[in-house]
Amino acid sequence: MSYNVYLEWRKKSTSDKCCAGQVTCTQELVGFERFPARADRRGMTQWMITGRDESDSFQTVSAVNELIVTMFENSQMFQLVRVRGEISNHSVWNGHHFFTIKDNASVLRCVMWSSTAHSVLDFAMEDGKEVGLIGKLQFNPKRGEGQLIASRAVDLGEGGENRELMLLKAKLEAEGIFSVEHKKPVPKYPKRIGIVSSREGDAIRDICRVARDRNPYVQLFLYHVTVQGQSAPPSIIEGIRALDGQGYDLIIVSRGGGSREDLAPFDDEGVVRAVYEANTPIVSGVGHERDWTLIDLVVDERFSTPTYAAQGVIPDVMSDIRRVRQLEASMTTGIRQAVRNRQLLLRSRRERLERYNPEVILQKNKERLETATDRLLQGIQAAVGSRKHRLEVLVATLDGRSPTAKLVGGFGYITRGARPVTTVDEIRSEEELRIRIHDGEIHTKVIGVTKEEPV
Repeated sequence: MSYNVYLEWRKKSTSDKCCAGQVTCTQELVGFERFPARADRRGMTQWMITGRDESDSFQTVSAVNELIVTMFENSQMFQLVRVRGEISNHSVWNGHHFFTIKDNASVLRCVMWSSTAHSVLDFAMEDGKEVGLIGKLQFNPKRGEGQLIASRAVDLGEGGENRELMLLKAKLEAEGIFSVEHKKPVPKYPKRIGIVSSREGDAIRDICRVARDRNPYVQLFLYHVTVQGQSAPPSIIEGIRALDGQGYDLIIVSRGGGSREDLAPFDDEGVVRAVYEANTPIVSGVGHERDWTLIDLVVDERFSTPTYAAQGVIPDVMSDIRRVRQLEASMTTGIRQAVRNRQLLLRSRRERLERYNPEVILQKNKERLETATDRLLQGIQAAVGSRKHRLEVLVATLDGRSPTAKLVGGFGYITRGARPVTTVDEIRSEEELRIRIHDGEIHTKVIGVTKEEPV
């Protein structure tokens, strides 16, 4: 099996010149063999690759790109280029300006380094502005792309495409197409969702992923359309109108990110009017967060990306289910705890009721009274015994000290009248005295008194 591969160069003459005939290619393709030149209908010359030894006849991508780099470096016309166009996809990173300029047919990547921008840039670079640039063309072999390294920029006013876009926007706005009154409410819980997008793009994969994570029960229906190029607007219009009559709850019009030129089909007037005329609620998710198109102004709700569009219209049923399960577990735990607390409270009150039951209280008081009675009787008996013993001791002591007890031993108690006689000095002869002995009283008369001297 043999393979015929060819490279195409612009033909300016019969000589071996390329790159619009300005520079002769001095690089020889090793293993390539030139067939007799023949011009096709586009005025191109084909350089054929022969298969003398097919394993050695093909150059690597790096070799071909290095050949193009050499061609760019050796061409004087690429060293100083003056070009005008409309700025698109402008961004700034660390002071470096990255953007493209375009006309009706082509785009050109450009960069202005921060050092250059700081010294020569005297106006604001922004999308839609037409500029004149001076710089040199370079070819990036790693990416296989050429770009303009701008050394100077001149503000030429508003770009033609941007001006036309603004005029179209003003026209549609004047017709009331962007009016809020015409927007339809987006259902909160759609069951069937139509999608106008490309089956090869990341947008449909992002939407399906979100639907799988948030609500695997929702039904998605894709109408495959072209989302880039001149054939995209009719394809998108056809998709919107086809899904609008199928009874879907809503329609998502979506595509992934891209350059301003890539998103141009969604600025098409026909696409905008198709969305406006649809009876089904339509939401958009076109490009990235910073991108906007005219369709974003007419849809019933705009989202910045396909992922956000899916998240915005597909309710998170799985999270709701998880939340319900969590609430169910929490409620079960709460009910069990409440029942347990009520059981403890019931037990406590039952015990308290039992403690305050009149029968229980009466019985306890009866037992307490009996115990107190026993203790009282025991206390009385102990006290009586103690007092009796003490009384006996006191009686014995009193008996020992009583004059009557001494009278039993032969002693007598002498009184004169009512007064006891304590000394012989008080007694006179012939005076009557009374002598009290243990078993009676003796009446006597004093015969005489003898007083003894103290020893």
